[in-house]
Amino acid sequence: MTLVRYNPLNNFVSGTFGDMIENFIREGAKGQETYTPAVDIFKNENSIELHLYTPGISKEDIKIDLSEDLLNISGERSLGEELRKSATQIESKYGSFKRSFKLSKEINIEKIDASYDNGILKITLPINPKKEARVIKVN
Repeated sequence: MTLVRYNPLNNFVSGTFGDMIENFIREGAKGQETYTPAVDIFKNENSIELHLYTPGISKEDIKIDLSEDLLNISGERSLGEELRKSATQIESKYGSFKRSFKLSKEINIEKIDASYDNGILKITLPINPKKEARVIKVN
């Protein structure tokens, strides 16, 4: 049998600092709540479609912008101070979010379309038709 020396600081350090790290990850560096909405991506020969799942957010609280070849989607899901004060348990995620997607050259950025229905933001990214190779005759 081997004797192991008990160190009461082990539980203190792992418990205290473990909680701090978990809170930092959950709440972000600035102490504000954030979350990352799930996204599904579908592709066919004509377009790529993003489905961003954002239940409980109105379309007015979602911002989509395009900066060169980067599609940025941001928004905020807020609980409201009255509900927050009276809550006994909150399992849903609230706070701000931002998702960014690098677009390839095949996307026609002039025809990007977005719609929002039942908590699902659908963004359609049309694909430019492929240009066939052109043969140039030498004279």
